[in-house]
Amino acid sequence: MTDRTLYLVTCGAPLASRIGDGAQAARDRGWDPYVIPTDAALPWLEGQDLANVPVLTGNRAPGEPKCTPKADAVVVVPTTFNTLNAWANGNANTYPLTILCAALGSRTPTVAVPFAKHDLAGHPAWLASLAVLRYAGIRVVDPHDGSTASLEPLQSGTGDTVTARFEWDWVLRILG
Repeated sequence: MTDRTLYLVTCGAPLASRIGDGAQAARDRGWDPYVIPTDAALPWLEGQDLANVPVLTGNRAPGEPKCTPKADAVVVVPTTFNTLNAWANGNANTYPLTILCAALGSRTPTVAVPFAKHDLAGHPAWLASLAVLRYAGIRVVDPHDGSTASLEPLQSGTGDTVTARFEWDWVLRILG
């Protein structure tokens, strides 16, 4: 246990299959991680070694005490088309989106790794949402090479290759 809490939000795309690696890398860097999956990410977590990292899947019940400390930082790996657009528009209609919207509103340091195919990334809402999030201070990391200066959409059929080459250091280095 450390005194730095990191929320690892994950969405339903191939890169979610590496969230266990992210949890371990975060621990190795002195973070106390918590995994917060979208419903679509849950199947990607099956069979992963999450190293006893808590997985939070929903809001607490009325009268139930809060079970997690306040996040010192948040990462969203991967960030899908649906989640990125909902987050940028302030839609907090799921637990992961509530966490993301609250982090944005409180200016909690946040890093996002968008993971969308070229056809979805070509939709005008995608570029507008990226612009909103960047303007609000969200650091955006390209899943291909860790670049924070540019972002390339995925070509269809390359998700597994990009996932295999992804380095958690790209994200965690930004957080310090």
